[in-house]
Amino acid sequence: MTRQLDAPPVLGSPSPGLDLRRAVEAALVRLDSPAVPHDQVADDLLGALARTAAIGDTCIVLPAAEAVGAARGHLRAGRADAAHTALTRALSLLSRRP
Repeated sequence: MTRQLDAPPVLGSPSPGLDLRRAVEAALVRLDSPAVPHDQVADDLLGALARTAAIGDTCIVLPAAEAVGAARGHLRAGRADAAHTALTRALSLLSRRP
């Protein structure tokens, strides 16, 4: 299904980037636990990015998706603090969505 960017959202449909926002929220919680491998969190974020792209929401939430991508890179490099900052920014961007 292709979304028209100029059409208003259908009432009752999830907001754009909802799955990505939920994944970011979960990642922020998981990063507070030292026992969670950062690679696993990065993989979960990749899955959320893929699902967001598959339903056609990436273009609507692009700045947030880019922040999540940056967070994945930071996690892979072992920079959890930078990843946390990027995820916090992504969550802020996604929370402004209708």
